[in-house]
Amino acid sequence: MTDRKSKEFRADSGYSREEWESVDFPELTDEELAAMRPAREMMPEAFFKELEARRRKTTGP
Repeated sequence: MTDRKSKEFRADSGYSREEWESVDFPELTDEELAAMRPAREMMPEAFFKELEARRRKTTGP
């Protein structure tokens, strides 16, 4: 398996080097990928309304 960490450790990251290097993000299996569903099928509509409202506050109409 290849090293897919996209960022290098930085001392000011708020994590120790040991904590940073202990994180493992294995690739998803075919079973896990097949079980995934779109967020709109899983999350309540209120969640998306709130996201849209927050986007409008930060980006304008």
